[in-house]
Amino acid sequence: MTQEPPEEDLTPTPQLGPGDTPNINPLSVQAASVVRSIDALSTIFWLCFLGFFLSIFFAGLAQLEDNAYTDFIFLGEYQVPKAILPLASLSFAVFAFWLVSNRLQMLSYVLSTTALSFTTIRDLFHLNPPVLHVFDEGNENPWSLLSGVSVFIFIWAVFLGNSMALIWAGVVQQGALVSEFDPVLLSVYGVALVLVTLYGTRSIVPPLRAILSTLHGTEFKLGWQRHTMAILIIIGTVMINEFDQFSSMVDQENDLLGPAYANAIDGETLYIRGAEVALFGIDAVERNQVCQDATGKDYPCGQRATQALQELVQNQEVICFPLVGINARRILAMCELYDEANMPGSPGDFLQGYRPNSLSRLMIVSGHAVGAGIGVNTYEGEQLEAQTLRRGIWQGSFMPPRLWRSSQ
Repeated sequence: MTQEPPEEDLTPTPQLGPGDTPNINPLSVQAASVVRSIDALSTIFWLCFLGFFLSIFFAGLAQLEDNAYTDFIFLGEYQVPKAILPLASLSFAVFAFWLVSNRLQMLSYVLSTTALSFTTIRDLFHLNPPVLHVFDEGNENPWSLLSGVSVFIFIWAVFLGNSMALIWAGVVQQGALVSEFDPVLLSVYGVALVLVTLYGTRSIVPPLRAILSTLHGTEFKLGWQRHTMAILIIIGTVMINEFDQFSSMVDQENDLLGPAYANAIDGETLYIRGAEVALFGIDAVERNQVCQDATGKDYPCGQRATQALQELVQNQEVICFPLVGINARRILAMCELYDEANMPGSPGDFLQGYRPNSLSRLMIVSGHAVGAGIGVNTYEGEQLEAQTLRRGIWQGSFMPPRLWRSSQ
């Protein structure tokens, strides 16, 4: 006996008319708004974490020895200009601050207008722990270093500290080019950094305070503890990135290095008592650089520059005033051939008046180097003399050392 199929329900499904609205619970819409706000903030927070790690990565790369002496950071066969990194960091900070502020304001509005119970709202926050930690009641304690707000401040303090280190690397060229200090660019970046920090503080703190006040019924304050922590972290991050700039590995007496005999490493670098000393204010042709003479024929101008510096120091002691440590084994200094009768009394003596035994001056006047930074004005007459008399690299054509390094 076969079973007959059930009769089909032919009752028509009611259709919504033009003026009808679907039966949707308004609380469901409000809950969805809270969830969307929380998810958006979570995505932005992870974006901030990514920027935090990238800032550490590039600040570390800028301190590597191969990158410290150039205008670029080398990534395999690619070259990233250092001058772009501070701009990229500040742009990312503005974009991230804008996103966070926008979503915080959206969440604050949703919380202030919702009919959902706060128990339900807290349960929704529990769906996304990173966001929950930032809005948890424990953030009211400014001494809690593991609260969400404190961790968020730590991340941004490290990011801003690394941005400051990248700004320093972008406007102060290390090695023999450390004298190419650009105060205008540093001032512009400094003002931009202050403005970005103020924008972030003024755009994020008010809606954050409003949200926490709505959730917990108390007035939220960052507190001097968190401000102090942020300042110390920023200073510490900069110091870690520029540690070699603020220290010297040479034991000195009366701020002097030498007098001692030295050897030339290249046309602008000496080896003295275990330290590599870059001559201040000049940029010599590189050791492997090739130039063209008056007839257009190639010749090893870099080797001749190294030989010229070696001939200057091989039979006479050298005395130097170290200015700054470049890395663990290299410093920048003003150096002269030692003359007891004409002993300099301070670093300022090297820049005031005529110093006949200045190695930087002698390398420029012989035509093996060009002025860099302060040296452009200090040795302007010597460079003009070498150019007029066609000495050294001025006998023909040559690529400026900075451009030659970039091409290599």
